[in-house]
Amino acid sequence: MKVNNTIVVSIGQAGNQIAASFWKTVCLEHGIDPLTGQTAPGVAPRGNWSSFFSKLGESSSGSYVPRAIMVDLEPSVIDNVKATSGSLFNPANLISRTEGAGGNFAVGYLGAGREVLPEVMSRLDYEIDKCDNVGGIIVLHAIGGGTGSGFGALLIESLKEKYGEIPVLSCAVLPSPQVSSVVTEPYNTVFALNTLRRSADACLIFDNEALFDLAHRKWNIESPTVDDLNLLITEALAGITASMRFSGFLTVEISLRELLTNLVPQPSLHFLMCAFAPLTPPDRSKFEELGIEEMIKSLFDNGSVFAACSPMEGRFLSTAVLYRGIMEDKPLADAALAAMREKLPLTYWIPTAFKIGYVEQPGISHRKSMVLLANNTEIARVLDRICHNFDKLWQRKAFANWYLNEGMSEEQINVLRASAQELVQSYQVAEESGAKAKVQDSAGDTGMRAAAAGVSDDARGSMSLRDLVDRRR
Repeated sequence: MKVNNTIVVSIGQAGNQIAASFWKTVCLEHGIDPLTGQTAPGVAPRGNWSSFFSKLGESSSGSYVPRAIMVDLEPSVIDNVKATSGSLFNPANLISRTEGAGGNFAVGYLGAGREVLPEVMSRLDYEIDKCDNVGGIIVLHAIGGGTGSGFGALLIESLKEKYGEIPVLSCAVLPSPQVSSVVTEPYNTVFALNTLRRSADACLIFDNEALFDLAHRKWNIESPTVDDLNLLITEALAGITASMRFSGFLTVEISLRELLTNLVPQPSLHFLMCAFAPLTPPDRSKFEELGIEEMIKSLFDNGSVFAACSPMEGRFLSTAVLYRGIMEDKPLADAALAAMREKLPLTYWIPTAFKIGYVEQPGISHRKSMVLLANNTEIARVLDRICHNFDKLWQRKAFANWYLNEGMSEEQINVLRASAQELVQSYQVAEESGAKAKVQDSAGDTGMRAAAAGVSDDARGSMSLRDLVDRRR
């Protein structure tokens, strides 16, 4: 069986800081030195290492190189990666410029980002050519910043234009005033959402507002730092990708394509949320362990999800639970998950997917752990919060000149804001129709799918920013 190769592209300050943490964890899980890319003498890496690494050299002493590309429009974070990661990464794939994006989507999308795009696409071509079987591309970026939002959007559009058959998962960090005081973050986020809606195959949301609260409540940290939040994200990403990186008697490789197929019932509904268990403080994880039922209960608790919303008050369109660790607990996990499934508020006009994956290889912090991926209508609440914050700025045209001076127009901005509202409404309609369908079902109505007629699957919404730019020209 061919191993699916996955390429990870990280963009901007937050994206690259998350990537550095993620790759360190992945190296340790596979038995690869995170500074040299080598294994112990005579020892092969654990698992399907070629899913996320290529090998440099044919001998047993060769090194393993992450299938990674890191991009930033200012140099400090990339310079720090170079200084702290030894010889792990291919230096040609660490790309930076000096001017930065100044927290401005337009600079990342229309200005400096366009100048760096050819080099980044060239490195992607190189990495794709090295793959035997490209399983997907994961993009790590925060969409409140100028580079993560603007260049992130530009790159994802370019990827889908050139490699439309390769699934692209955006892992997008949403802003929160508790973590950053950049006042233009709502603008950048709304502008980026249009591209994520149209061009990404799925978007996994990491909401800084929820992550800050989790680190404070679950880890007992008085004032969580960005590093604390990134560690939470790393735990989730390692769990999500474990089924792509390891196989075994009870483990079936779940490719990125298969995962997204199960989680995206319609192309217009592809914004996901996640949760991780156990959320034991890092310094106590080796000494305290949750039981299977406790972990599953925690996963579906409204206070555990990595987005500031209440999924048990919305409707689950699709769900995946990925367990890793002690396989003796599998029968217990099967039974507990089956019981939990019966309690979930579902949307009945979609044949609800409930995917369960098992990986025998534990993570580095826990002997057993679980991650939840959910397509849930409560994501509308998270996105609506961003739209509301956008409106508070835009009604005063606050900082509008920052974007207008970089080539955007008020027409473009209004179209992008409308696109974000359409996205919110598509999930609201899905929730309302699901509730109506449940009533109809209890009355014996067999026409449940008609209740979903208001959920449009005609893609992904409005005109792209690139189309708008071309039209102005």
